[in-house]
Amino acid sequence: MKIYITRHGQVCPTEFFGSADFPMFDIPLSELGQKQAVCLANALKEKGFKGKIFSSPYRRTMMTADAAAKACGVPILPEQALREILKTDEGAQEFEGMTLEQLKTEFPVVAEDATLSYPWWNNFKDTREAVIKRVSDFWESLLQSGEQEVLLVGHGASVFGSVYYLNQKYGLGFPDDGDVLGDYLGDHGLNCALSYVETDKDGNFVCGEFFSTAHLTEDMLTSNPKHKERPECVNK
Repeated sequence: MKIYITRHGQVCPTEFFGSADFPMFDIPLSELGQKQAVCLANALKEKGFKGKIFSSPYRRTMMTADAAAKACGVPILPEQALREILKTDEGAQEFEGMTLEQLKTEFPVVAEDATLSYPWWNNFKDTREAVIKRVSDFWESLLQSGEQEVLLVGHGASVFGSVYYLNQKYGLGFPDDGDVLGDYLGDHGLNCALSYVETDKDGNFVCGEFFSTAHLTEDMLTSNPKHKERPECVNK
């Protein structure tokens, strides 16, 4: 089984961007973010990707997934476990995401048999532990699903949860401390960076590549508003 992992493209700046209340609104990709998503989609197409795409139901992740789905001719399955972290009670209560019907209208590549409970977010703030738990539970289900190839499109939080889970399960050598790992991903988990994990038929780790940005040009290396240096691609 091969599982690709990516973070959404750069988002449009708002007065709330980077605040303690983020996300208050379901903001879209910036023009640069859309270009990043296309580059990601082309890279996946070149790899011959033909699996399912699981995406956080936020607009920015769905837009990123939409580019890949159209390029590769595959469907999107909205997945609430991959959603962004809600950092305050107020932000959680003010946020309003799209329903499954709205997602299907805006993104026709959503699978016909997709399901999504509503609301798919909490009305109270998330904790890092809660993110790790929901992402880990999703990974456990995914590894037992029998799927051969999938793409996960998430946020900084769900990429963090994925790397944390994989590190704990397979001992990959990433920082064990959550704060240290968070800082590490701040420099490596850029917009539309691509990672993958390969497992054998018994679910054992075979190999992985993390934080590849080879498909992005230098001016596309961002962590939302901040331009970053190209991170090292980590092979395991």
